[in-house]
Amino acid sequence: MDPGHPLQGMTDLWDDTVEDMEATAAELREEGWETVELHPGAVTPLPRLETEDGYEDDRTGFDVLVPGNEFSAVQDAVDGAEYDEYEAYNAQANGVVFAVVVMKAADAGRAVLVPIYYRADEAVETVQRIEAAGESRLFVRPLDDSERVLFVQQQPEALLPGEE
Repeated sequence: MDPGHPLQGMTDLWDDTVEDMEATAAELREEGWETVELHPGAVTPLPRLETEDGYEDDRTGFDVLVPGNEFSAVQDAVDGAEYDEYEAYNAQANGVVFAVVVMKAADAGRAVLVPIYYRADEAVETVQRIEAAGESRLFVRPLDDSERVLFVQQQPEALLPGEE
C-alpha cells in the first residue's frame, strides 16, 4: 500500500468499518430490505478542479471507486427507485475519517451501503464546500469511469470530521 495512502497502518480500522457495514446490511435484510454492499477500492475527496485547458469539475463530495460487478449491482438497485433517506455512522482515528453511509429507497425497500474513508487534512477544501452547500454527494463509479451513480446526503454532518 502507498505510504501516503489514508489506510496505511489503519487496515484494522477499515476492516472494522466494513464489518460494521456488513452487520448493518444483515439487520436491514432481517427487516425485509434488499441490500447492496459496496467494497471501495479507493475513496477520494473531491476538491474543485480546474485545469489549464479550461476543464472545470466542481463536484462536491467523494469519488467512490468500486469493482465492476458491484457497480452493476448499484445500477440495478437504483433503477426505478428514489433514494431519499440516508444514515451515516463515522469514527476517526489518527486524522482518518471512517464512515458507513446507508442510502435508502424506502418505497422500493432497497438500501445501498457504502463505507468510505479519507484523511481529514487532505479533505479540508472538500469539507468546506460540503458545509457551504449543506449536502454531500457520493459519486460511485467503476474503474473505467464510464458511468456514475450519484447519491446525495442532505445534512451531511455525520460524514464530516469531528473532534478527535
